Amino acid sequence: MHYIQAKILQRLLYVAETNYADLRPEGIESNLFAYHLEQLLKDKMIAKVGKAYRLSPRGLAYIDRLSHTKMADRLQPHIVTAIDVVAASGETLLFKRNFQPYLYLLGFPLGKLHYEEPVIVAARRELEEKTGLLNLPLVHRGMVYIQASQEGTTIGRVLYHVFHADIPVPLPVVAPAARGECVWADYRQLDPACLMPGFLQVKALLETNSNLFFDEITTEL
Repeated sequence: MHYIQAKILQRLLYVAETNYADLRPEGIESNLFAYHLEQLLKDKMIAKVGKAYRLSPRGLAYIDRLSHTKMADRLQPHIVTAIDVVAASGETLLFKRNFQPYLYLLGFPLGKLHYEEPVIVAARRELEEKTGLLNLPLVHRGMVYIQASQEGTTIGRVLYHVFHADIPVPLPVVAPAARGECVWADYRQLDPACLMPGFLQVKALLETNSNLFFDEITTEL
């Protein structure tokens, strides 16, 4: 992909949609920008709705495979650790994403496994990076393979290693501002449309299984 097209897609990484002027990368001449924007529209990587531009399902699927800094393919498995932290009051620690492809959705604190990491190390690292919490009694509860689609296009196929921790009271948390924010909430009181694909199904597995579980989940955005 041309570097100008990558810069245009990067502009859409942290927003649901934007206008023509804000989509243009700094330092790129208007005629070059217009040409490469048209190519992205023809390739169905970007969709235009009224006067706004947004990532298409194909664009969402593509951008999910890239590093956010270099916009390049990463040598790592599409495997994540997801951490279910529950207080005695019944509240679950949720992470609200500020980036695509699941912009503004609430779910478990989670992140991709680094190539060289043991799974438990990845879970502890992601929990610290997303929430600032350390030394929680994490227990590996199961694995879930989740496929999320939109308008017939597969956005992502992800294997979750699901960890759980019970704690007495909700703890203060600190999330990286550019990536998202943390909130303690009773997920049963939330609109399911604001939750990450597969979140409710994973919660049900956690609550109904005492042994290590595995399941496959297909969801539609």
